[in-house]
Amino acid sequence: MGLLALGAGLILVFTYSGIRSTGVVMTGGILFILAGIFNVLAAGYERRRAERAGGRGRGMFASTLNWLACAGAVILGVCMLIFKDTFVALIPFIFGVLIAFAAFYQLYLLAYGTRPVMLPGWLYIVPLALAGGAVYLFVQKPVLNDATIMLTTGIALAFFGLATFGEGIALGTMHRRARQETKSAGASTPAQEESLRPLDETGTEDSTDKTE
Repeated sequence: MGLLALGAGLILVFTYSGIRSTGVVMTGGILFILAGIFNVLAAGYERRRAERAGGRGRGMFASTLNWLACAGAVILGVCMLIFKDTFVALIPFIFGVLIAFAAFYQLYLLAYGTRPVMLPGWLYIVPLALAGGAVYLFVQKPVLNDATIMLTTGIALAFFGLATFGEGIALGTMHRRARQETKSAGASTPAQEESLRPLDETGTEDSTDKTE
């Protein structure tokens, strides 16, 4: 997830001057339409394959939900293309919510998500900075501040991705170190093993092994 966010952020940073809110809305609308159509085709192919194999396809409830989801995606995509001015006005809000979710995720990860291992406290600067970026996006004006919106979103996503990737590496290192310490602590010495030999009822060492 960190690498994907980092890649998306870098793309926005390098291409922010050529991206407009109108283009984002139109691209999103086309993608929603294509996703809905592709899902319909995939569901039909899956049903035909199940019938040829002599099995049962999806149930009525699942099929109905799938069709509704596909129809909703296509309708949303068409609305985004027809009423693009309405959706353009929502671009700063949508991007701001995206970065706000990234901030909440980082806060959850640092406060609770890594227990019992705890990451350094100075990493709380990451969700704080992301929250500041989200607030900054909320007050931007679409079209007028398109370059600022795209650049800010790109920087925030790259920062989130880099932080998440680094935290993942740090957590992996800490977990490996903890496992090694546990393994070392659990390894007993020959003297300790000798002291753990079972005793008979008289309290002396059981000599069964020796007689055998």
